[in-house]
Amino acid sequence: MYGSSYPDASECAAAGLKPSTQAPLIIYTIPAGQAYVATAAPAATDDYFSGTGTVLIGGRTMNTIQYNHRTALVYSNDVSAQSLGEGLH
Repeated sequence: MYGSSYPDASECAAAGLKPSTQAPLIIYTIPAGQAYVATAAPAATDDYFSGTGTVLIGGRTMNTIQYNHRTALVYSNDVSAQSLGEGLH
């Protein structure tokens, strides 16, 4: 779970840019099998480099979720998304 959505460091290096720091929110965890509400469609990671005016769009996507009254980001390939009502009986 993250608080920002930056491209991978290797993607920045390949573009000749210094990557922004991105670290997981270590005080929060999502136990296996838990479900959380997505608040937006998955979006590509991105970063703006003011020194060059460059916008770098990363190759991975992140989902924005609602977690304990907070907004958090999770990599799309780390979660499985379900439409409202799927699996509810």
